[in-house]
Amino acid sequence: MDTKVAGNLKRLREERSLTQEALADSLGVSAITVYKWEAGRLPVEYKMLVKIAEFYDVPVDTFTADETEEKAAKPITDKMPSTCKVCGGDLIHNYLEGTCRCANCGNKWSISELYPDYSKYAGVIATITKANAILNSRTELASADEANLLYKQAIIECTRLNDAVYSDLVKICYEGQVKADRLEAYCRGKHFFENRSFSSALNELEKVSGYKDADVMIEKCKAALGAARKRRIPLIIVIAALSLVFLTAAIILLIWAGSFLIR
Repeated sequence: MDTKVAGNLKRLREERSLTQEALADSLGVSAITVYKWEAGRLPVEYKMLVKIAEFYDVPVDTFTADETEEKAAKPITDKMPSTCKVCGGDLIHNYLEGTCRCANCGNKWSISELYPDYSKYAGVIATITKANAILNSRTELASADEANLLYKQAIIECTRLNDAVYSDLVKICYEGQVKADRLEAYCRGKHFFENRSFSSALNELEKVSGYKDADVMIEKCKAALGAARKRRIPLIIVIAALSLVFLTAAIILLIWAGSFLIR
């Protein structure tokens, strides 16, 4: 396989912060196939190369060009303003609200006023907003899974655009996935707690200490497990005492049997 193709496949994926697994899911292939493409161990069929080019929104010949040539031909799209047009202070962007505010003078603008292409992110932002709403309003295990899928979908959509905003939106998605994972662990812990599987519950809830009422359940789990240990102590003593009685009886029996045989 042409090393240029392999190198450009890897570069394009990494520029868009995609994992091999995420790209594989988008193309309908296995992650090991993507790995072999990028390692130069498996050739990419032309039809698949066209599909990948469409996914990245680049010409097919991008994959056969030298990296330096591709960079030179790549248009500059990073036009998102970072400083206030009034005082020159740093702008703080709230992509989900579509606004930016100056950290110095406090002036506020719509991002679309400063960055006309921002409207193309409407679909991605709607997906992220929906995922955030699920995490903020529901506490079921299925909700965590649904939110995770939405964040994953948004990340894939962002990689098609690859400009000034996508990396920030991808970061928001990654942060959302961390929250979804916390909700998932919390839901599993709460399920174990309600079913009185305190050891399993403690294992899950300690991963999300400080989240919702996790700390309350953690303390109750520790108390329940401590009480169970205390209840086991008398039982251990009884078993030990009975074992000693049986051992003593066995010794007496052996002594008696030995004296009988001597006679």
